[in-house]
Parts: sequence; structure tokens; C-alpha cells
Amino acid sequence: MTRKTRRIIFYIFLLFFIVFVPTIIFYARGYSFDFEKKIFVATGGIYLKSYPQKADIYIDSKENGKTNNFIKRLVPKVYNVKLVKENYHLWQKELVVKPWIVTKAEKIFLVPSNPKIFLIDQNEANQPLFKEQYSEKELIDIVKKSSKNKILKINNFSHDLKGNKFYFIGDDNLYSLKINQNNVASSSLSGPLVPSITNYTIYKDGIIYSEYYSEIIYELDLTSLKSTPVFDQVFPSFNEGKWILSDDNKKLLCQKDKSVEILWLDDIDNSFLRKKGEIEKIIFTEKINNAIWYPRTDEHLIIATDSEILITELDNRTPRNTINFITTEKPEIKYDSKTSTLYFLSQEKLYQTEL
Repeated sequence: MTRKTRRIIFYIFLLFFIVFVPTIIFYARGYSFDFEKKIFVATGGIYLKSYPQKADIYIDSKENGKTNNFIKRLVPKVYNVKLVKENYHLWQKELVVKPWIVTKAEKIFLVPSNPKIFLIDQNEANQPLFKEQYSEKELIDIVKKSSKNKILKINNFSHDLKGNKFYFIGDDNLYSLKINQNNVASSSLSGPLVPSITNYTIYKDGIIYSEYYSEIIYELDLTSLKSTPVFDQVFPSFNEGKWILSDDNKKLLCQKDKSVEILWLDDIDNSFLRKKGEIEKIIFTEKINNAIWYPRTDEHLIIATDSEILITELDNRTPRNTINFITTEKPEIKYDSKTSTLYFLSQEKLYQTEL
């Protein structure tokens, strides 16, 4: 081999070293070449977890495997992400990828597009699932008899199954009622547990409520009957509307006429970070008759309006996925988490579907 040949080989290897070795090092450290900006950039990733799994992932219209999956080495920018699965509604979201950070969407609920609906009974009167042990009128009569008609304005009953008590607001005060099933007339009515409240719900082993004058939300310890503030801020928008607590005790929903407001009772480090005290309003086009939490994720709501049953997500990254699950007239809804069954009453008929 001549000196000239050896020199050519040397320069070839030197060029290879100069060009490719830095590239390999950059790649190993998590960098990729951004062809739009024509520079090396630190990459991030997207983690997608769905129920059910095995949904096709499309990122900017390019297929990227199936859920659950981690897609790595994505240059920082906004990506259009879609999940496609046969017999399920499309899920889509614009997700921002930042350097060295994994953007997560790990409680994706894919809603069935053709749910199998079964008629259970054509007579609403036969359905104990939608009827309480005592009607509101019966409870009001028991309270009035127990208080000798001293409590006039009575509403907002809640049944505490653990303590087998009913709580209610009477003349803007919170009371409890323990019914003697053998002799209803001798049922036990408490004195005012908390004065001057606008709303409340059973919370863990106590009660959380909104005070009338200060508009501050407190937690009541039912053993000591002492109250402590849950927040150091006021929530005037929570003074009206039905309160519904999530199964994980971390989110409080206030149901209004055509909107719901969600208040975070604790910090949640999930797909989209939420801070304690954060509040968000979701607006709908029709009157809301019924709203319940979907307990499989605790990040989805099942909403019954005058003409449909909707499923919407709390993830407010654009777009919020809200699906018309079932079209039916003035439905009432109940969910059984043990059997993953949604029941709904419509036109005096009871139906069920798996969800």
C-alpha cells in the first residue's frame, strides 16, 4: 500500500470521526436533528395510556404503534395526537413536547361508538335502583315531626351509609337524622351541627361545607364537631348548585343549570398537573339533569341532559373530548362500578349498557 493510499484512508477515517462520532454522542445523550430548524435539539417524549388498550397511535398523521406506549426522541413542538380503535370514538389532543420531559396522557378513556343497550324493564315503578329507601317528602315529614315543626326550610338530603344517617340543611343550618326503622316517630334528630351554610357534602369521615357569610369551604370533624378551613380562599361560585364528590375524594363537582365546575381539593400530579384550590368550568349547550363521576378514571364525567348522555374528560388540553354516548329523552343515570354498568331511565323504561 502506497503512502498516498494510506493518507487517503487516514483522512477518510478522520472525516468519519469528525462527522459521525459527535452525532452518535448527541444521539446517545437524547438529542436529535431538527430538520426544520437545521440544528441539534434536546428531545422529549409522549406517553399514552388508554382504556381499553391496543388503540392505534397517530402523531402528526404518522402511525406510532399502539397504546400503551412511550414515543421518544420527539423534537420540541406541538403534536397532533390521535388514538383510533375500531368500535370506539376517536380521541385526539394537541400535546406539547418539551426538552427532556415526557408529556403524559395516561387516563385516556375511549368511549364505545356503538354501545349495546339492553331494555331491562318497561315499568319505572319497579326500579329500586332509582328510588331511595325514603323519599324526600317522607324525610321532610320525619324531620318536621321530630323537630315539632320548628325547622321550616328543609332540603339537600344526603345519606351517610357508614353511619346510617341522613344529613340535610334546615333553615340554613346542617343537621343529622338517624331514623329508627322500627318506630319512625322516635327517630333521632341532632341539633345544628354547623350554622349558616349554603352547601355541603359527605367527605371522607366528615363533612365539607361552604359557610354562608365568608364563602369559605370548611371541613367538619363529626367526632369533635370542630371545623377547619380547607382553603385560604373563597369560592362564591360554589354557593349554588349540587355538590358531587369524586370517588378519590380529590375533586368536588358543582352541578349547575348548563355547566359544571370542578374544584380540586388536593394537588394531583397526573397527565395535567392540578393544584389544590384550582377551579374549572365546563359549559354545555343543554340543561344538565344529572352528573356523575366515572369511577374507573375519576377524570371523566357522565352527563345526562334533556336529550342525550354525554361523556367528557377533565383534561382541558385542546381539544376537550366530549362524546355523545347515547341519544335518549330526559335520561336519569346511575353507574355500578362493580359490574361496569351504566343504567338509565328514559320514558319510564330502564336500560343498561356496559361502560
